[in-house]
Amino acid sequence: MTQLTHAVARDLWSRSLDADDRVLVLGASGWFGRTAVALLADVRCPTFFIASTSKQIMVGGVQALCEPWDERAVRAFAPTVVLDFAFLTRDVVATMPLADYVAANEALTSKLLAAAGLPSVRRIVTISSGAAVYPDDALLHPMDANPYGWLKRHAEDALAELAESRSLCAVVARAWSVSGAFVQKPASYALSDMITQANRGAIHIRATRPVYRRYVSVEDLLAVALASATTPGVLTIDSGGPLLEMGELAHVVARVVNPSATITRAEPDGSDPDRYYAASESWNGACRASGHTPNDIEGQVTIAAAGLRGR
Repeated sequence: MTQLTHAVARDLWSRSLDADDRVLVLGASGWFGRTAVALLADVRCPTFFIASTSKQIMVGGVQALCEPWDERAVRAFAPTVVLDFAFLTRDVVATMPLADYVAANEALTSKLLAAAGLPSVRRIVTISSGAAVYPDDALLHPMDANPYGWLKRHAEDALAELAESRSLCAVVARAWSVSGAFVQKPASYALSDMITQANRGAIHIRATRPVYRRYVSVEDLLAVALASATTPGVLTIDSGGPLLEMGELAHVVARVVNPSATITRAEPDGSDPDRYYAASESWNGACRASGHTPNDIEGQVTIAAAGLRGR
């Protein structure tokens, strides 16, 4: 387990939970949920893991039982901390009717609000996305122009309204580009896909224009978000990290994973650069406030590669 999460993040996470905390995890079987399961493995507090169906999941050698949503059971558990990672991601939009996608995510947001509104709850951390505000606020446009971003942005506002009315400490952590050992669809994300390619001996960058990203590990983002949930109301943190072009990232991956791997790139087409990342002030400020030093990109690649090993 220790090789699959950043040690400094584990320490901050542990220090951010009180002795009497009871932690509810929504969406426990996904990438972020599994990371939370891993972080909670070393913490002595009651936990309740929610997934779409009843299942046992293995996270770094730790077995966790996930149960489907049952509001009476959640109420009886009396959580003090709610961690919310339950949402159908943007890649699912094309696989189902839009109305069904919207209904499914609105139902998940309703469950978040039901859990967060319980009288026992003191703190909430929910994961949003850069898609909620990139290239601008998704709510400024029709929902069908950016369904995932629009629904995430709507969920942000709904949680903010609840937190402010109940004086709850809520953090919205917008994940822009992240790394981690528990990625569920490695081929869908540039960093994990590059690791897979490097293990095979050749990295090919398919982008035909410059692509810039900032990477932070999921465990660093979660730990900083939880540590930041200290003030009534809602705080929004955009993930950060060092700014890298995909060519630079490929060289880091090759250096860490397989120095003999070749690197090639598609011919440029002259398009403007892709700059899907947030300004660094939000993330850097949250790290300073919590006294946290996030993992560097080499460390992130090392942990992500360890998680992908054997898949």
